[in-house]
Amino acid sequence: MFALFSGKKPDRVPVMSIVFGTATVVCGYQIANAYDNAEISFKSQLLTQEMFGYDGSPVYGHTAYGAEELGGKIEFPYKKYAGAPYVVRPAAETEEDALKLEIPNDLMTRGTLPIALEFSRLALKNGLPCNVTVGSPFTWAGNLVGVERLMRWMIKKPQIVHHVMRKATDFGVRLGEHWAKEFGPERVVVHNIAPTDSNALVSPKQFETFIFPYMKELNQKMIDLGYQLFFTHICGEHNNNLPFWQRLPYGEISILSFGHEVSLKKASEMFPNHIIAGNVHPTIFQEGSSEEVLEMCRRAIEEGIDHPRGFILMPGCELAPLATPVNIYMMVKAAREYGRY
Repeated sequence: MFALFSGKKPDRVPVMSIVFGTATVVCGYQIANAYDNAEISFKSQLLTQEMFGYDGSPVYGHTAYGAEELGGKIEFPYKKYAGAPYVVRPAAETEEDALKLEIPNDLMTRGTLPIALEFSRLALKNGLPCNVTVGSPFTWAGNLVGVERLMRWMIKKPQIVHHVMRKATDFGVRLGEHWAKEFGPERVVVHNIAPTDSNALVSPKQFETFIFPYMKELNQKMIDLGYQLFFTHICGEHNNNLPFWQRLPYGEISILSFGHEVSLKKASEMFPNHIIAGNVHPTIFQEGSSEEVLEMCRRAIEEGIDHPRGFILMPGCELAPLATPVNIYMMVKAAREYGRY
């Protein structure tokens, strides 16, 4: 990983994953403990990484940010079929409430932010970098007012959407400012995750109008704060949005992670100056055979290994919480066997 970040060719393709609930399950805890308990989450991720031998460091984050911090409610995945935190009540459910949204002064005491801060402190105590999840603003906006409502308002009430996007962007900036102040930007990885931004929900024109300006501002603010390492997960079907992702500013070292919907060949062509990562179908780790996982990882390596800035083998999204342990191992095995330079 150090060779990759410094622009040198590593001995093999690095292999890493977004591992939350998988780690706590492997270590005998609940999926929810990946999100509601910083100590268990950190320890489980560290042990799971050691057990399987993949690269990278423990991280904390989820896609339900914003809702509880600004007055709504989320639930941790305690129920049988839940796999991650989810919004049960957005922060605003009417136009009037949306226009009243404000970032509270005691933001860092709200929602899961105290857990995220504790996780970062544990990472630095153990000599590892920490992370701060600052965006995407559009995904946070969906948490603030509800995704369906946000979709309707883009057509019927665009001015309200811009107001909500302003608050969602300010929310991300506040997180970046706090992490930079407490931990130092040189010790923090900026994380962006963009599932609601995908073409499954928005058109390229809507992306250009409602998403791109705010994401550009957020990334530039992070650069201005001194952050150097960005990890951006371009989650899901983003093929028609890729020209806008090309135009965004990133840190000195930037990893762009893609879902299985975007081919690594296309990603390599469009982002030659960034490290690319992905894009093995996440479902295969839970439902597929070990042979299928090995072959799918081999094909991903074949597509990505010659990318000029470097390639990381990863699932195309978070590793399925109930992934079969042997299938996690097969991803590491594929990097060792097919990813040698």
